Amino acid sequence: MSDVRRISDALKVRAQNQANAIAHDDTRRTLSFAEWDREADEIGGGLVAAGLRPGDRVFLPISNNHAIEMAVAVFAVFRAGGIACPINTRLSTAEVRDFAALVEPRFCITDAPDLAAALDLAGCWTVDAMPRDLAALPDQSALDPTADAEILGTSGTTGTIKGVVVSHPDLVGGLTGLEMDRSRSTLNALPLTGSGGNLGIVMLPVRGGATAITQPKFDPKTFLDLVRAKKPNLVYLVPSMLRLILDHPDAAAYDFDGVKYLMTGTAPLPNDSVRRALANWPHLRIRNSYGMSEGGIGVGTTSNDQVLKPGCVGKLPPHMELRDEDGKVVTTPGVVGEIFGRQKHPRRYWNDREATEASFTGGWTRTGDLGYVDADGDLIMAGRSKELIIRGGYNITPLEIETALHRHPAVQQAAVVGVPHEVLGEDIAAAVTLRPGADATVDAILAFCREHLADNKVPRTLVIFDELPFNPNGKVLKKELVAPLSDAAQQRRRAG
Repeated sequence: MSDVRRISDALKVRAQNQANAIAHDDTRRTLSFAEWDREADEIGGGLVAAGLRPGDRVFLPISNNHAIEMAVAVFAVFRAGGIACPINTRLSTAEVRDFAALVEPRFCITDAPDLAAALDLAGCWTVDAMPRDLAALPDQSALDPTADAEILGTSGTTGTIKGVVVSHPDLVGGLTGLEMDRSRSTLNALPLTGSGGNLGIVMLPVRGGATAITQPKFDPKTFLDLVRAKKPNLVYLVPSMLRLILDHPDAAAYDFDGVKYLMTGTAPLPNDSVRRALANWPHLRIRNSYGMSEGGIGVGTTSNDQVLKPGCVGKLPPHMELRDEDGKVVTTPGVVGEIFGRQKHPRRYWNDREATEASFTGGWTRTGDLGYVDADGDLIMAGRSKELIIRGGYNITPLEIETALHRHPAVQQAAVVGVPHEVLGEDIAAAVTLRPGADATVDAILAFCREHLADNKVPRTLVIFDELPFNPNGKVLKKELVAPLSDAAQQRRRAG
């Protein structure tokens, strides 16, 4: 570890100790640690030869179709002394343009050249023609070990895109066992541009020594086929993907015997998904995690007993706490507070002092998420503070209602929002989709809610959609549901 000053130095050590071990597998090709190290050097030198200076941002709109090229490009930027800026190719041209305006990239490597066509860049290459010049590679010991490494675009499910800055000390802090040769493998279909995919998957081989297997584009049956073919030790799915897999008619017939862990995170985990997964594969150790791009927030369940609790994400750790509206620490079990996390290596928003000061104070990150600690000391998520519905003076968390909706046997996805009400201030509206082949009416679903929720928490408006809007990281875009659900609520009231 003494020679590891930057995360890119750790790849060099892995390449020495695990030269022929597979670091990345994107189902098109595999990449050994030695190949990854060599290509990062060659392309890092190519970027410097093209004019990259330390601190220059390199835009990386690269899809999971080229997961290996993404991993190579990120570490090539590190070796060149630049700052990597991954961006999801599923975003609109306007969103990509907004992120570029924020981070002001000098160079770009992409497999979606049309997205970068209108950007003002000093150089842009496709993933199959990245610049290479090993002779121009800078002395790695001369690069700043405290420098910024990446800027990750994040807007959650509301607001304009912001850039979360992640430093090399932050990334190096997650290293384990560099001297060990690991044979573990993780299968995933996360976009490699967000926090979970980038920090959790792109960095996974370097930080933990395991092989990262990435499905180019998520498809339930193909994912199940990959579990059978690749025999991963761990499967990582966002909750929306897990539900689609569980709804596949042949899911239970697939052999998960080689899978030890099923990890999930990035969005609330419906409790019935846990129960259905365990019914199919009783041996699985299911783990639900909670974290965020802004960092300092990291916790996960450690047992199936915990993950079977709706909303549970594990024991509240020492680096996290709950605070009330006055900023005082909440210590009483069952009392809801906002979640804060303390950071060893504080992050910030790129070129946004106001947002940084609002979210990062005194080494703590303000999450905007609500939760409470139960009698067992477990942290139970209660939703987003901005999503809190205040109906007739009562605070109602959408997550509790969504949990009840997900228990209905016909409901596949559910999202609850507050809509304007001239008397109550806000009222409850729900959007759901149905499982393939399922049939249920609005009245039947609402009757189910009345059996499982207090009367003031039952949605007054419910609409069955063909599909819900999701962002690339698998989170429902609730802001896009407010208008249609508000219209539906008004029509319902007019109809009496």
